[in-house]
Amino acid sequence: MPVIRQDLSTKEWTIFSVERSKRPKDFVQKNVNRNNVKYLSSCPFCRNNEHMTPGEIYRIGGQNSWDVRVVPNKFPALMTSRNQVYSVDRRIDGPYLSIDGVGSHEVIIESPFHNYNLAQSEYSHIEKVLAAYKSRFLQLSKNENYQLIIIFKNHGQRAGTSLEHPHSQLIATPFVPSYVRNKLYEAQRYFDDFGHCVYCDMIEHEIEDGKRIVAKNEEFIAFTPYASMVPYHIIILPLKHQSCFIQADSSQLYMLAHILGQVLGKLYGSLNDPDYNYILDSSPADKAGEKHYHWHLEILPRLTTRAGFEIGSGMHINTILPEDCARYLADTPRIQ
Repeated sequence: MPVIRQDLSTKEWTIFSVERSKRPKDFVQKNVNRNNVKYLSSCPFCRNNEHMTPGEIYRIGGQNSWDVRVVPNKFPALMTSRNQVYSVDRRIDGPYLSIDGVGSHEVIIESPFHNYNLAQSEYSHIEKVLAAYKSRFLQLSKNENYQLIIIFKNHGQRAGTSLEHPHSQLIATPFVPSYVRNKLYEAQRYFDDFGHCVYCDMIEHEIEDGKRIVAKNEEFIAFTPYASMVPYHIIILPLKHQSCFIQADSSQLYMLAHILGQVLGKLYGSLNDPDYNYILDSSPADKAGEKHYHWHLEILPRLTTRAGFEIGSGMHINTILPEDCARYLADTPRIQ
């Protein structure tokens, strides 16, 4: 029989279709053709092509020997106000509401090298990428008109990347969309009902149960969620309660770099460098210290395609149980 599981933190449902289940190795990506050169003259993100990007916002490393750069997105989803006045006008048109598309859209260039891959990177370099995330998150949080800051990475064409050179993105918006509001609401409701953070309770149970753990160190745990939305869905959480990403200190960023590199390396080795998205989910900086929310990083491999039922119902159909994914990944060494 198929089984339908509910995510404790969002109350969303996932159908696990046992009849259509696949073995872990059936998800190995075929015919991956990543460009394996270190430099492309046509790539705006490669070192020595800095003139091809908008003006630099942030850098780690020297002028001509940088390790990580942050630049405005050349084709932004939202735009910073030209006169630097960040008021957001709202307009009523009959029953409809619209607001100005004011925000910030930045690109975090993860390496000067075109063939860089986080999954195979040294942990020390991943730590620099994470440090850039934190710096930009903190800086943009000072703008009181930005209600939400999302940091994300699209790896591969199926994940929506438009440039092959490794990069992440950051978008700050003047509103909080309903999907995020629902996650915050459910976390608050759980805390009101039980007096505990829902994510802390999940961590405690996953450690005790042990069946879905992919990796763990002194500061973080990575596991496949009980109601995983897609095959090899992985969530990484700090073991101690923190609501906002900016609360992570330098020692935690070091350990986060280790577990992120370890998990991505396992996915790379077991599934042949699959396309994926990851999202850093955090409460706003001014909500740091709240007891009901818990920042985390979610990795969603693009191994399947949503079809009509999933789009129409908002539910997910997953063809492999998270326990099987975790067991397969846990036994896979990191490929470097």
